[in-house]
Amino acid sequence: MVCGRRALLDELGISEGTRRAAPERTGYGCGCPECVATQWNTQRLEHWICGRLTAAGADEAEVDARIGDIPVDIYWRRGDRRCVVEVHSGPLDITAARAHRKRLQAAGIDDVLWVCPQGYWVPLVPAVGIADFAPAAADYRIDQGILAAGETGFAAPTRASWELRDFLEGWVTGEMHWGHADLTTGGWAEVDTWERHTAAQAAMIEHQRRELRDQRVELAVSRQTVRDKQKLVTRLHHRIDRAGVNADAEAITLAGVRSELVAQQRIAMGLRATIGRMDRTINQWQWLTCCAMLLVITVMAGAMVTR
Repeated sequence: MVCGRRALLDELGISEGTRRAAPERTGYGCGCPECVATQWNTQRLEHWICGRLTAAGADEAEVDARIGDIPVDIYWRRGDRRCVVEVHSGPLDITAARAHRKRLQAAGIDDVLWVCPQGYWVPLVPAVGIADFAPAAADYRIDQGILAAGETGFAAPTRASWELRDFLEGWVTGEMHWGHADLTTGGWAEVDTWERHTAAQAAMIEHQRRELRDQRVELAVSRQTVRDKQKLVTRLHHRIDRAGVNADAEAITLAGVRSELVAQQRIAMGLRATIGRMDRTINQWQWLTCCAMLLVITVMAGAMVTR
């Protein structure tokens, strides 16, 4: 039997190596040692998790169970609390995982845990990433998906690895919970970590509320200042309009005065011309008078001399 995984990769053009041919092959069924070992490691992990859940206090734990018509890898119950564990040895399809979780929650499951390899998908769903599915002495360790409180109190991914057995014990006893660290990503953390995270968020919200209140006060003051300036500008516009009206009236008055002044100037010029003509006429009559008097004197003088 040809390796189904290698055959699939060959057909996708991303082969890991030389394809091992076989006379006949049906679908992607696999019987190669590598895939059998992977399947065995996954099954061993599922049974190991089931045993650890029972040891941690679960009232019931079952491998390859069904929730209604939904098959699940591991189902466990403690009191009224019902949870599911899904074990995947490959990458998770985020869309399918979220849809699967919603179906299980609609069927009455309180929480779903994915145990899968490390990858970008781990913070996007309630999952833990383990590096080795076949460790020595079943020493499974979580390298991704656990959050711890930082210096600021906010929950952030921790670099320290956790033993999967300790995590499962905390999950069963209610000490470990999954939650959102931000809008898109989340992780598993202890109750006190979430309490510190919530307190840090509350402090940040309160700080932002105070800043928002201060900004609102500043905005109100700015608006009041703008309104006062708008009123001042409106008054100035009214004053300018009134000054413009007064200036127009004064301009009209000044134009009338100028026209009257021009008329007076024309009259004055006419009077000056008349006075000049009269002066010339008077001067002419004075010369005529003088000449007449001289003529009379000359005549009289001649008459006297003649006598």
